[in-house]
Amino acid sequence: MIAKRTIYTLTATLLVLSATALAQSEEPRFPGLEENEEYVELRKRNELLLEREDSVQQLIAAAREEFSAARDSITDVNKALDRYSSYIIELEQRVFEIRQERGDVITAINNIEQQYILEHMYSEQHHDEVESEAAAKDSVVRVAGHRELILNDIFTELLAEEDYDELKSTKAKERSLDSLAAVYLNTYRALSTTADMYNAAVTEAEANELFVKFHSMRDEAESLNDEIESLWNNILDTKYYAYGYILERRLRYDLLDLSSEEFSQMQQQCSANDGIYASDALMHYAIGLPTLVEFEIDIAQEFELEEALDSLIDRRNGLKVPDYNLEPLSIEQRLFLDYEPITMGRTNFYNNSNPLPQLKIYERGTIYRILLGTFRSKQPMTLFKGVRPLYIFEEEDGRYSYYAGGYATRSEADEAQLFLKSKGFRRPEVCRWRDGEMINLSVAAESEGEEEMAPVGSRYVVVIECDSISEDMRTMINTTAPEKRISRIGADFAVGTFTERAEADILISTLMEQHPEVVVKLKELDL
Repeated sequence: MIAKRTIYTLTATLLVLSATALAQSEEPRFPGLEENEEYVELRKRNELLLEREDSVQQLIAAAREEFSAARDSITDVNKALDRYSSYIIELEQRVFEIRQERGDVITAINNIEQQYILEHMYSEQHHDEVESEAAAKDSVVRVAGHRELILNDIFTELLAEEDYDELKSTKAKERSLDSLAAVYLNTYRALSTTADMYNAAVTEAEANELFVKFHSMRDEAESLNDEIESLWNNILDTKYYAYGYILERRLRYDLLDLSSEEFSQMQQQCSANDGIYASDALMHYAIGLPTLVEFEIDIAQEFELEEALDSLIDRRNGLKVPDYNLEPLSIEQRLFLDYEPITMGRTNFYNNSNPLPQLKIYERGTIYRILLGTFRSKQPMTLFKGVRPLYIFEEEDGRYSYYAGGYATRSEADEAQLFLKSKGFRRPEVCRWRDGEMINLSVAAESEGEEEMAPVGSRYVVVIECDSISEDMRTMINTTAPEKRISRIGADFAVGTFTERAEADILISTLMEQHPEVVVKLKELDL
C-alpha cells in the first residue's frame, strides 16, 4: 500500500485526505458507518494525529521565526544555525513519523469505505428491484433506472458475468485513482520544496542529505506515476470494451464511430504532451477523464437511463481534474570545491594557532592548484613568502608536497603560475584534479612537448605603486583591461598578465593620465 513506502514519501500520504474528504470534525460521509466501531475509532485516531502534527508544525515555525528575529544579534551565526537546524530536523522527523502513522490509518479508512460502497451499491440495486416488483403489483408505471450507470439492467442483460464483474470493479479503482493522484501532487510539492532546500544548502553535509532525500522521493513519485498509468489504462480498457460491446449489440455503429473518433483525439492530445510535464500518467488521466464522462453521458442518453443521465451531467458540471501542469523536477549534485585565488601576506599566517591545512582531495569535480615544491621534510613557512591559501600533502613515499590556491579553469591557474614566477618562485607547476585523479600538467607538457600547455616567451605585468586602489581606479582598470586580475604584491598592486605589451602600455598611459598621483611601471616576465 502507499502508506508503507519510504519515510520521505510518507509525507505525501497526507494528501490521501483530500481524496477521502476526511474533515477534522465532520460526521462520517456514509451514515451506515457510524455504527462501525473500528471505523469511528480510526477517524478519531486520525483527528488526534492531525492535532499532533499541527502542534509540531507550530514548533517548527516558531523556531524559524525565533532564529530570524535573533539573527542580527547572534555572535556566532553558523553555530546558532547548526543548533536551530538540528532542532528543526528533529521536529521534522517527528512530522514524518506522525504522517507515516496517519498514512496507515487513512488507508484502513479507505478500505472500509470502499467495501461499504460496494456492498451499498449492491443493496441499492436489490432495493430498486424490490421496489420495481412492488410497483408492478400496484400497476404503477415507473421509469426503470439507477443513478449509477453500470448498475442498470442493460449491463447485466448484455454482458457476460465476468465482464460485468470487471466493469463493477472500476468503481473502486476510480476511487483509488483519485487517492493516488492526490498523493502524487503532495509528493511533487514536497519534491519541489526539497529541491529548493538543496539549492540553498550552505554545507556539503546538509546538501548530501537533501540530495539523497530528493532522489528517494523522486523514486516514489515515479512509482506513483506507474500506478496511476496502470490503473487508468485498466479503467479505460474495461469501460470502453463494455460500452462498445453493448453499442455493437444494439447495432449503434454511429455512436461506436463517434466514441472511437473522440477516443483517438484524446489519445493524440495525450501523445502531444508526453514528456512535457512531471507526470505523463497524471496528464493522461486529467485529459482522458472528461472524454470518458462524455462517452458515458452518450450511453445514458442512448438507452434513456434518466437517473444515470442526471447523475452523469451533475458529475460533468462539477468535474475537477488534477492539475497536471507540473514542471519536471531534477537537481544536479553540487560540488563544494574550495576555489580560492592566491594572495600574499605575512609569512607567519600559518602557525601553531592556525596550522597549515591538509590538502583535500575531492571525489567529484575539477580543481587546479599550483605545486610550489616537494620536499623530504616539512618546510618553514618563510620559504613560501606568505602565499595563501597553502596546503600540505604527504606523498606515498613520505615526502611532503606544498600546493597553493584553487582554480576552476586552466587559464586562471596559468595566470597564477605566472604571478608566482614574478614573485621569485623558481618552478611553480600547474596540477589538475579531476574526480580525485591528479595530473601535473606542467610536467606532462614538458614530457610530451605540448607548447600550448607550457607558455613560452614574455608576459607583462603593470605595477601600481600605491597604498590602495580606489573604486574609480578599479573601474577604469576593468574598463581598459577587462578580465585582467588585480593582485597585491607586497606594498604595491599588479594588473595582468598581458601577452601583448601594447595592451599593457595602453593601461599605463590611461592610469598616468587619469591618476598622475600614482607611480605606474611595466614589468616584463621571461618564461
